[in-house]
Amino acid sequence: MFRRATHRTFLLGVLILGLAACSEPAVEQTDLTLAAAASLRQVIPAALEGFALAAGERSIDVTYGASGDLRRQVEAGAPIDLVVLASAETVDALIDNGLADPASRRVVASNRLALVGPSASPPLTFATLNRLPGDARLAVGDPRTVPAGQYARQALENLGSWNHLEDRLVFGGHVASVLAYVRRGEVDAAIVYETDAEGLADIAVWEVAKGDWAPDPQVVAAVTDSDSPDAQLLLDYLTSARGQEIFFSFGFDPPTNP
Repeated sequence: MFRRATHRTFLLGVLILGLAACSEPAVEQTDLTLAAAASLRQVIPAALEGFALAAGERSIDVTYGASGDLRRQVEAGAPIDLVVLASAETVDALIDNGLADPASRRVVASNRLALVGPSASPPLTFATLNRLPGDARLAVGDPRTVPAGQYARQALENLGSWNHLEDRLVFGGHVASVLAYVRRGEVDAAIVYETDAEGLADIAVWEVAKGDWAPDPQVVAAVTDSDSPDAQLLLDYLTSARGQEIFFSFGFDPPTNP
């Protein structure tokens, strides 16, 4: 499942252009539809504000959801101009199926997997998850559609814990739902991206996945409508120095696998 949200970003005018701007012909407003992973629901609005300031007036619709669900929407013919997803494999599948421009593919940023839990609970580590009591529950994204869940499974398999914990897992349709399980006290711990837990007073980051066993989550984007020049403009902005600063300010790291 995914939640559709619409952000309308407008630049009403730039006063410093003065009278010179008045002599320029009006720029026709262009609609742009962006599909973004749910794990980007905090950073994307800030990036769109920056894009409006840099590129001028635009009307942008944003759909947030699990990357796998968004891929299926593109495959079903949804009018999406640009995807920014939490999985390189998902974007590459769209490219392989002729639904995204291979020349536009960009790695926008990287992330880190984190083990989190209620701030008042004793902390655990990835290595000690096997010691969870039999009635304890661990929330992860659904590995069938949610990259964070796929990364969580990869990490636990590398640690030899997946089979031991499998019957105690609670799957979420996207990272926001996984966090909600923890915040409502329905699970004892969860595996999400570190950026998802930032600024949440009731959630503690117990451990960030590091080492040879840890996955390397990447945020990858591609243009899915070659007839939309604004899609390429937005993608260029996200990977520009200013766009990267915005991602970094929300806790993301530079791309590690461009």
